[in-house]
Amino acid sequence: MAFFRGGRRADWKNGGIALCRAQKQLRGGTWPVGDNDDKSIVWQDHPRKEYGDDDYVQSPMHLIGDYLIYGMPRLAVPIGFISYLLLCWAIPNYIWQGEAAWMRQSAHISVFLAVLGFYYGLFSRYNQFVIFDRRNQLVHISHYFSRRFHSASWKDFDYVVLDCHSSFFGRSHSAIILTTPPPWSLRNHGLTLRMLYTSRMIDLSEEADLLDQSPRYRTEKKVEFIINFMTEKSTYAKTLNVTKEIDAQITCHAKDDFRYYRRKIKGPYSLIDPEKLPAEPNWEKDENEDWKKLRKSTIVRAGWFGLWGITHTLPPYLRGTLADPEHRDNPNAPKAGDRWHPKERGGTGELVGQPDEAIEAVLAEGMGALERFPEAAERARKAREEAVMHHNRNQSGINPPDA
Repeated sequence: MAFFRGGRRADWKNGGIALCRAQKQLRGGTWPVGDNDDKSIVWQDHPRKEYGDDDYVQSPMHLIGDYLIYGMPRLAVPIGFISYLLLCWAIPNYIWQGEAAWMRQSAHISVFLAVLGFYYGLFSRYNQFVIFDRRNQLVHISHYFSRRFHSASWKDFDYVVLDCHSSFFGRSHSAIILTTPPPWSLRNHGLTLRMLYTSRMIDLSEEADLLDQSPRYRTEKKVEFIINFMTEKSTYAKTLNVTKEIDAQITCHAKDDFRYYRRKIKGPYSLIDPEKLPAEPNWEKDENEDWKKLRKSTIVRAGWFGLWGITHTLPPYLRGTLADPEHRDNPNAPKAGDRWHPKERGGTGELVGQPDEAIEAVLAEGMGALERFPEAAERARKAREEAVMHHNRNQSGINPPDA
């Protein structure tokens, strides 16, 4: 319901913590609070910039059907830092062997714990999530020390873009997209310091170089993508092109094996099964924008610390393709990526130029939904036959589709 952007810009004259500065801006009315789908708040004092469709594909997120997932590993940075300190204690004890036996023993234990800590920090899967559910118009926010999720309506969702100086070498300005689970309300509670340890990071972008200070507008692009995903149809060009790109990855890099795709290519997100998310919110706001809890949160995330519990539920829009195990031996099942592209680009073209209502049905139910649209189904069969003939004649080295 509310969206705010504030903090420090890419200049060295503004001091203080970014959240503290954003607090002052919010209280003083320097920057307004807008609705959560207000794109003018995204751009604030910058002129709006148009992007090509390809700019939305490369992003640290996972789009799976009607779910847009952002994740991060819990406590990975502090555990990694503690592991570094343990090594700093252990190495001198190996170089200058002390007389006390407990020092040598502590060095062995420190190295063992440091190795475990570095392993967790570098290879643990994401166990903190913010999931945008287009199907049910919900936002799901994971508990911090639990496998449960808060679920709130998109119209009640509050989030913040925090501008701050960057600590990365060669960068001067970064921007973080944050939210905090209920009962925090942006309009009623503002930006409190407790957000530093209760917030969930949706995304982090490096926005300006140290030398030229040129803004890169990465955060604006990502927030617009979230807004478009939740407010536009699934056939909206920018979000549909991301779906096509993901399907191409499943076909080209995972050979239409969705389990392999989840395990290897999107391994960090493999602890979450979106199809198990609830269809109703368990929090809602009253007329005073105070949160009211309706029911207990739902357990969705597998595992505990991010070390086990991989899930592989197939999204509906891949049903009827070779990514679906039930159609692995079906000679008429299209490859997930090839069905979107014409024969000239190595595809089968079954979904190229189809009416929006047919594509909407395919995205929601799978390839079998085309049978409800006789003209679309006939066009798909004809496109596939032409593609098979084209690739059989083509000697360019492009792998022909399964005939």
